[in-house]
Amino acid sequence: MNTIVVKALAKINLAIDVLGKREDGYHEIDMITIPLKLHDSVEITPFPANAHLDTYLYCDDPTIVCDESNLAYKALNAMRENFRVNGDFRMMIHKRIPVQAGLGGGSADAAAVIKALDNYMHDSPEDKDRIEHELALTIGSDVPFCLYDKPARVEGRGEKLSQIKVKCPYHCLIVKPNIGLSTKSVYDAYDLIEGEIKHPDIKALIKALEIDDEKGIKENLINVLSIPAIKALPLIQDLLDKMNTMGLVLSGMSGTGSACFALHKDKKLLERAKSIFEKQDYECYLTEFAL
Repeated sequence: MNTIVVKALAKINLAIDVLGKREDGYHEIDMITIPLKLHDSVEITPFPANAHLDTYLYCDDPTIVCDESNLAYKALNAMRENFRVNGDFRMMIHKRIPVQAGLGGGSADAAAVIKALDNYMHDSPEDKDRIEHELALTIGSDVPFCLYDKPARVEGRGEKLSQIKVKCPYHCLIVKPNIGLSTKSVYDAYDLIEGEIKHPDIKALIKALEIDDEKGIKENLINVLSIPAIKALPLIQDLLDKMNTMGLVLSGMSGTGSACFALHKDKKLLERAKSIFEKQDYECYLTEFAL
């Protein structure tokens, strides 16, 4: 069989609320997540049975660790354990999504491997989708959404997905400082926060997206994890302030950072902003919602 190429879509979180820490150590979350057209490309090529070659993973970004700790490799092993996926493969990741950005790049790559390996199953059980959803969660909390790749309200620790309607396919500017943040450190710092926290109204945001009420969207672009992220990296607040000064009021931080986003219907306005941020040595990407 020939090489299969799957797009691994980035995501942004328009709002994140943390409802508490669970007994299993994870956090109960409630968030709105949107897939973007910005994507990695994952290639899967099977080796001939008589080639005597072992599976290997390669990424064109030399900073990416390509051993069995990589989520894409974990996805392969999970598929082998749960389905009749035999043989060895060459797995290539062409990286476009920035790392340690809160854009779900590693999770998207893992989901892309699962989708690609569907083509190499020797059997396909009736409950394949359920099994894949469950094994996706064992790989990472964002992997179920990346399998789904549709605008959604995401709850639980990432396993509860409810599709939402989004009227406007906003253009999206991604701006990332040259310093990343680890997901664990941001969540750990969130648990130590004292005092009142402003939380998003998730239902109101869903309604605003459905009818394209920009005022309602703006009011609920709230990511509670931005509080500890900004304490760790004040540059995030500086970046958000600059976006607001430019008139990019539909802005926020995605995931646990450090990337921030700005939404607008005017692509040229975002192009001008991108040029300004690039001159300030930010890593920038111009994309749009994948609806």
